[in-house]
Amino acid sequence: MSRRQQLSELREYTLPRLRDELREVQRELFQNRIRYATRNLDNPQPLRAARKRIARLLTLIRQRELEAERAAEAAKQNA
Repeated sequence: MSRRQQLSELREYTLPRLRDELREVQRELFQNRIRYATRNLDNPQPLRAARKRIARLLTLIRQRELEAERAAEAAKQNA
């Protein structure tokens, strides 16, 4: 799956789903770090991929939070 496909898939997720996905990827990263430290993971690529996915998820979560704040401010000004 290409990066654009992954990103478009993540953008379709709801905010709670994004947070659940974030927790899952953080758990995977922790497990892979343990495996890498104990020499059970030869290739560090999953570590890098997980960190990038976490960054994407955090970015999307923050964007949604900012959108909600802007919508609340706009509604407050219109009231």
